[in-house]
Amino acid sequence: MYKKLIAPFIISIFLLVTFYHLYMTLAYDDITALELFNSDANFIFDFYAQHIRGHLFGAFLGLGGFLLSLKTFIIVNMKENLYDNDIYKDHWKKNRQYNDKSLYEPLKELSDMLYFAIFSCIVASISQMTLGFVQHDIFALLSLFLGIFATVLLISSLLIIKENLDIWFEHIDD
Repeated sequence: MYKKLIAPFIISIFLLVTFYHLYMTLAYDDITALELFNSDANFIFDFYAQHIRGHLFGAFLGLGGFLLSLKTFIIVNMKENLYDNDIYKDHWKKNRQYNDKSLYEPLKELSDMLYFAIFSCIVASISQMTLGFVQHDIFALLSLFLGIFATVLLISSLLIIKENLDIWFEHIDD
């Protein structure tokens, strides 16, 4: 399952670097490399502390709590209505020769991805109020990265939910 986290991790790094580059090129016209790596220069931290930190804390804390309460509901409903359905089981048995996944493997994948999304939301929220107070750009960027990573994991879990719902609706029609 940890292999599924590699793509969101790489996407999050790419997004963070892209946002950082855009911010630095759009906000400062003639910044030099010496000014950029000066220990007194906290360009990102100042903007992050004034405009972003508090909002990210509240958003990810609320999102993590909401997903935590919703996870069991989603998994139980998917199991009862899709994976325990006789039509789905027959379809799975027919296609078993082409796919070596167990009957509940997609459900386990969904459960794991939701777990990692919830965990990353809570970690992102906590990082805003711990790492986010260290007055240095690196810690501001790390806190932003954790927020981006949580968002990418959330989008990944939404895509998996969409796949499961499509299968469910396909079997409802049958």
